Amino acid sequence: MSYELEVAFGPANELLNSLHTYLCKKFYKKTDLGSEWARQTEQKLSKTLASTLAETEISAEWKLMYLFLYLCPHKESAERFLAWLEGMTAGEMYELLAPHMSSFPGELGAIRDRWLHLLSEWNRQYFTSVDPKLPEWLSEDAVRRRTQIGTLPPDTLAEQITNGLYFEPGGECEKLVLSPQYHFQPANIIYTFGSLTVCQYAVDGSYDDPADEPSRRLYRQLRSLSEKSRLRILRYLNAGPRSFTEIVRYIGISKGITHDHIFNLRSAGLLRAHMSGDSAVAYSLRKEAIGGLQESLMGYLLAD
Repeated sequence: MSYELEVAFGPANELLNSLHTYLCKKFYKKTDLGSEWARQTEQKLSKTLASTLAETEISAEWKLMYLFLYLCPHKESAERFLAWLEGMTAGEMYELLAPHMSSFPGELGAIRDRWLHLLSEWNRQYFTSVDPKLPEWLSEDAVRRRTQIGTLPPDTLAEQITNGLYFEPGGECEKLVLSPQYHFQPANIIYTFGSLTVCQYAVDGSYDDPADEPSRRLYRQLRSLSEKSRLRILRYLNAGPRSFTEIVRYIGISKGITHDHIFNLRSAGLLRAHMSGDSAVAYSLRKEAIGGLQESLMGYLLAD
């Protein structure tokens, strides 16, 4: 039995994604925006907000914001989402979240107030200055992807949209919600709430890339193939899905370096990550991505 697939997006999604990116301090070097974006953004913030965010980590409380966002009927602007969140009573929040959670990380009113304040300040000091073309670009991708629903099985289409995340059908997931994101590229933000999984997927390219540049996906693929250990991993995975532990044992290098190689290959779409909830339990080779690499490269090199 498969799950229901939904593609949803509103500017409020990218409000959360941008703050998520800023809070993932150890992840800066792996994002396309990088440490320089974080440094420049910090300079735009008040000392009070910058200091508070420096001490704030991704947590179970933060995870709740993505569930609130999914359940919010007003994603069309960051301001509408924040006003909706502010207007709910504690009882309304418990009633809204209860079908998706069996336990809560704390008192919902206090959690909501704390994150509402940070999100409101983040919106005022950073997100309102984001180029309006960005959410428009993401919305266009969501519309395009939404039209594809029903043309393929949900698991196959979800893998295509996410560039390699394979959410296994027949498990606990009954609904998978995909939303395009920009700030956290090339990674994904995935949270599971009971039978509901929400995934913010990276969109290929950028809304402001020069026309003569290769797509980010093509560039990542070519760079990924330039390292011997990554080629060995791909060759090993040709035999079928392997766990992270099996890959580490085969490749014979540290877990940290192996993890970096897998992240690099996954970001390029050369690996299929077999997902159970929000965790990858195995990896396999995406032969179609390898096979299409020459076509993509020639399409770029021979473009008029």
